[in-house]
Amino acid sequence: MIKELILAIIIGAILGLGVTGSYLSYKGKKTTPPSQPLVTEPTLVPTTSVSPQPVSESESNSNPLTIISPTTDTLVSSPNLTVSGTTTPDSQIIIATAANIFTGQSDTNGKFSLPIKLESGLNIIKISSIDPQNNQFDYQLNVTYSTAKIN
Repeated sequence: MIKELILAIIIGAILGLGVTGSYLSYKGKKTTPPSQPLVTEPTLVPTTSVSPQPVSESESNSNPLTIISPTTDTLVSSPNLTVSGTTTPDSQIIIATAANIFTGQSDTNGKFSLPIKLESGLNIIKISSIDPQNNQFDYQLNVTYSTAKIN
């Protein structure tokens, strides 16, 4: 009697899964949207041409952030480095490396000098200056810190 019960359970499970799978397969095919044809030719979209307007010197958005030291692609042998430069007066200075963020302030002449700490290898240093009117100016430089002896 136990053999018949086990056989009935197995047959019932197989039939149940078969019926459920057939139902889901049928329902899935019915609700699938028709596939869209692939466009193999580029479509040209007409655009209007706008002639450039002259920009006066005062309206141009030049970057007042200048880095004096270090220069980009510099190789240094010490992890301690001082970034110095000029920007607009009384600006917030933010220097970001891969591992740390250093902040400071430019003086009333726009000069700043901030000590930072480098990681071993290539350091991508991002320097941002935010002036009192919330205008942000960015500068990026690469400095490599290595302890290897170079002849």
